[in-house]
Amino acid sequence: MAPAPSIPGHTPERQGAPISVYRRAHSPGTSDWIALEPEAVADRLGSELDRGLSQGEAERRLARDGPNELAAKPPPSALVQLAEQFADVTVLALIVAALVAVALGWQEKASESFLHRFGDAIAIGIIVVVNAAVGFAQQRKAEQALRALRKLGAPAARVLRGGSIVRAPAHSLVVGDVIEITEGDRVAADARLFETSDTVVDESALTGESLPVDKLEAGVLAPNTPLAERANMVFYGSHVVRGRARAVVVATGMRTELGQIAELLGSVEAQETPLQRALRVFGTKVVIGSALLGALVFVVGSVRLDVPVGFLLLTAVSLAVAAIPEGLPAVTTIVLALGVQRMARQNALIRRLSAVETLGAADVICTDKTGTLTQNRMVVRRAEVAGRSLEVELGDHGGVVLAELGLGPVEPEFSGHDPLGELVLSCVAAPGARVADDGSIRGDPTDAALLRVWHAHRDAAARAGCDLETLRVVPFDRERKMVTVVTSSDRGVESHSHGAPEAVLARSSQVLGAAAEARPLDDAARVQLTRRVDEWAALGLRVIAVARARAGVVTLEEATLLEREALLDRVEHEMVLVGLLGIADPPRPEVALALAKAREAGVRTIMITGDHPLTGEAIARELGIMNASEGEVITGPEIDTLDAAELSAKVEGIRVVARATAANKLRLIEALKLRGHVVAMTGDGVNDAPAIKAADIGVAMGRGGTDVTREAADMVLLDDNYATIVGAIEQGRIVYGNIKRFIVFLFSVNAGLVLAVLAAAALGWPPILTPTQILWINLITNGLPALALGMEPVHLDPMKHPPRAKDSGLLSASELAWLTSYGVLIAVLGIGTFASFHGASLSLAQSATFTVLAIAPLFHAQNARSRRDSVFVLGFWSNPRLLGAFAVALALQAVALYVPALGKVFSTTALPPATLAAVLLSCATVWLAGELEKGVRALGRRVTQPLHPADG
Repeated sequence: MAPAPSIPGHTPERQGAPISVYRRAHSPGTSDWIALEPEAVADRLGSELDRGLSQGEAERRLARDGPNELAAKPPPSALVQLAEQFADVTVLALIVAALVAVALGWQEKASESFLHRFGDAIAIGIIVVVNAAVGFAQQRKAEQALRALRKLGAPAARVLRGGSIVRAPAHSLVVGDVIEITEGDRVAADARLFETSDTVVDESALTGESLPVDKLEAGVLAPNTPLAERANMVFYGSHVVRGRARAVVVATGMRTELGQIAELLGSVEAQETPLQRALRVFGTKVVIGSALLGALVFVVGSVRLDVPVGFLLLTAVSLAVAAIPEGLPAVTTIVLALGVQRMARQNALIRRLSAVETLGAADVICTDKTGTLTQNRMVVRRAEVAGRSLEVELGDHGGVVLAELGLGPVEPEFSGHDPLGELVLSCVAAPGARVADDGSIRGDPTDAALLRVWHAHRDAAARAGCDLETLRVVPFDRERKMVTVVTSSDRGVESHSHGAPEAVLARSSQVLGAAAEARPLDDAARVQLTRRVDEWAALGLRVIAVARARAGVVTLEEATLLEREALLDRVEHEMVLVGLLGIADPPRPEVALALAKAREAGVRTIMITGDHPLTGEAIARELGIMNASEGEVITGPEIDTLDAAELSAKVEGIRVVARATAANKLRLIEALKLRGHVVAMTGDGVNDAPAIKAADIGVAMGRGGTDVTREAADMVLLDDNYATIVGAIEQGRIVYGNIKRFIVFLFSVNAGLVLAVLAAAALGWPPILTPTQILWINLITNGLPALALGMEPVHLDPMKHPPRAKDSGLLSASELAWLTSYGVLIAVLGIGTFASFHGASLSLAQSATFTVLAIAPLFHAQNARSRRDSVFVLGFWSNPRLLGAFAVALALQAVALYVPALGKVFSTTALPPATLAAVLLSCATVWLAGELEKGVRALGRRVTQPLHPADG
């Protein structure tokens, strides 16, 4: 074995180079493998194309270089996920309040009951645990569903070791191995091809290119050749669609193109969602404010009042507990979880609860084309035969509808005199596709498109004596650029071919006429057909020409016995051109409506594709993503030439990104976010994963997506459908609207609690409520209606208005004014009640005040359903859950008042009937005030708005 030529700067030894040298020798960017002949590649890597590596050398390299696997970040443990549920500032404040309550309980007399001493701490602890349990359970459930979607990788590979083909685990491949791949295989490493046979590979997961690509072993390429055009390489994670090949491995694991994307993915950090940020900021303000109020009450009381320190501390804790809406974390989590369940029923699997509301804020969707906007299957969409132009549409149950432009649907006839019937018969030349047991058509995308046309009309053709039986198939090859099928039927022996238009035209001397007769193919006809090919290509169609052999050129015996070349000399010489077919991946039928809905909702769509710019632009115009007045197409290489400022200035006009790499997509997302957009990014390939992780909401495909992409995503589409994304945005807006609704409600009633407790402390009164009573109000009589408000039915179409601004606060100035005014009203009712009954009995006054501040929120919940419309406009029974919450909370309050055993826990006494009636009547004034306010506002709108003519 001759020594290998040295690599500049290194002195590696053949079959045993030091690992540091070996890694540098095959690291991406050091040797441009596509620019070297296969023999030179093998020589540099210390391998032989006809023998591969020895088993011993392969084992040594594996020990040095590590397994052929992508570095995977281990998922967080269950303990870590559980601990994350306690990281919210409001939850932490509740934990502190619980610890203070425990300390106060220890100071009380040991003769008091356990519940009396530690009831406050227990109640706070329960709500903290419930909140954590709900969030933890949802996250674990989503992870389990994700694991169920994962597919096996390439478990084994065929490797040439010591001159013999063996099956080896894919993770054991090393650089220098010679691998053999065939149809159906997943490529297990990056490798330089040196032997191919009609090899076609699907690289869509890596490059975004929707069509499989031909692979060639011969020739060298420029070092800067784009990834999607490296025809002499195969890449880790791609799939072999057709043919077979041998290649020498040049990179494994994290050094592959896939590994570089995984490394890029690891550099992207997750960010807070808008709701998380708003709740954190608002919660922090509330916690700080409540702590300052508690401290103020404690200091003022210490100076002005001659009361025990324990009493002041209890009052301060009561105020802090009153200010913090203990039910907020739990109710928010439950409402988000309910939104997750609704989205799951619409084929959207939410991996993180916070992603639900983020969808509602999205104003840009960057979406993959293939399979999301389109059907991910090639079909015939245009046809040209005998001067007639037709559109082809998929009908019901796999049918194909042929429609002549300007005339409507037409049915082909198989009499021998209808050129359309002849075109359909020629579509039998599709040996690379088959009809599966379930009726679907699978195989080579181009052949599958033709087979759909033939299969849809096969029964009609058979009835006319044209049930074609295949006698001989001559597969596609790069020299001929066509495929030929010889058939037999009642019509006799025929040969049908299809292929690249230039190749078929060059072998054709005749063309079908209006009566399916063969007439000379003159120069004018060739020019016209070439012009049509160019027109269709500009529309993003893949154009193929269909032809048949001249009648009688081959007999039945000759069709089966002639050598391949002799047969081709007969059937592919001076053919009769039947027509042209334009093939494309058609849009999903529901996508156009979904895109229009997104536009109406203020959501812009940017289509990202690995296809040619013309193909992307054609689909974008067909779907309405682009129109004559707006929209720009940009390619990945063009993005590479722009700096950050230039891309930021250009990004608002972009509607289509073609030939995009993983880095291009990541830069696009970052540019959009820098301009203040909330971006949703969808994709299925590994090259989409970094951008998906960087987006505000990452969306992966459940059917066709890769594991890496799903791991990076916040949401997984179980049906890979763009319309599902728009539906999820709508649900996100509904969820956010309901979250805002119950937050405004909770803070308005909590404002009443805070003001009542603060006013009592300022007046030097004894505590008007105990911490246990405050927790009861916050969790039960406030929490139940808040949860029901979180499930409020939709009043107005949420997609009729633009998304909320990314930097908008949780509450607007008008919402703060509204909740403060009702908080003042509730506080006045509470203080007034305490003042009215304080003279009679402290216990009675506390019980009556407790009841007012517990029941008034139940009436106020009806106001919170809508700040604009009366409950009678909304429908009194339209939210039955709220009525149920009212009844349950009222009943529980009665239990707290009238069950003697609980009277000790809540420090209450039973209210006389007259007192109870007065208390309930005062509570109802909150609702009456709300209805009066809405009535005045409605009257004002009528006065200020011009009357409709029909209204007189």
